Amino acid sequence: MVYGTANPRIHKVIEKYGSAMNAYTAITDGDLSTLDKEDRERLKRVSLGYSEQMLEYCRKNDISVCALGDKEYPKLLKEIYDPPLIFFYRGDLSCLDALSLTFVGAREATPYITRLCARMTRDIAGQGVTIVSGMAHGVDECAHMACVANDCKTVAVLACGIEVDYPFSSTLLRNSIVDKGGAYISELLPREGVTREYFNPRNRILAGLTRGTVVFQASERSGSLITANYAFEENRDVFCVPPPDIYAPEYAGVVGFLRDGAIPVFNHDDILNEYRGLYI
Repeated sequence: MVYGTANPRIHKVIEKYGSAMNAYTAITDGDLSTLDKEDRERLKRVSLGYSEQMLEYCRKNDISVCALGDKEYPKLLKEIYDPPLIFFYRGDLSCLDALSLTFVGAREATPYITRLCARMTRDIAGQGVTIVSGMAHGVDECAHMACVANDCKTVAVLACGIEVDYPFSSTLLRNSIVDKGGAYISELLPREGVTREYFNPRNRILAGLTRGTVVFQASERSGSLITANYAFEENRDVFCVPPPDIYAPEYAGVVGFLRDGAIPVFNHDDILNEYRGLYI
């Protein structure tokens, strides 16, 4: 709460003092050397007491809290440049122990892409693969719903606190995800509303949770490309569905990735064949 969500300086501060508790003690005892002006203002408004109240709220409302050192913390997520220090979730994270893949794409997905995403999700998730996506309209929602419809596991990474109904009326889908053995997570405090500034850092979690990211449809300014870039930076696989029309602006974002070495996807085997030697 002092340094702000997704601030990589948090890890450097903990490393400097040796532990989170040591850092907390030093800062509250007056050592402000690691805080900038905005950090110092936030420090005036937060307390350990408030954190304890938040943990009690989570206990009463069936919200789990996972810290970086916990045994259930997803192994692949630990490896990224700026892993979340903590995140909140409902459901079962163990589904991420299997092969997991991130599906992303346009919010305004074309009917062709919607059909393709639903079928490919069914075919891949049906092989025991966990599908991760961002619970947005379009491709994300299509992937989550296809998993639920086929009794498969999926994980949603939210751009808001997990108590916030965003996108509107997504609560039923979230509950179904948990019922099927999946989970939904967020590194924001449970009642934190949607913030535009969080979508970009949220995408690093989408890419970091899995072995590879599949982009179904993206314009040149699509947020899906940010997720794909994070995947490239973390040495994860990037797959792209070739556009049915290479001149259509709604598909223009994937053209550059395919040119730069992303793996083209024509059916689910193009993805699964990349992992035959790692997973049965």
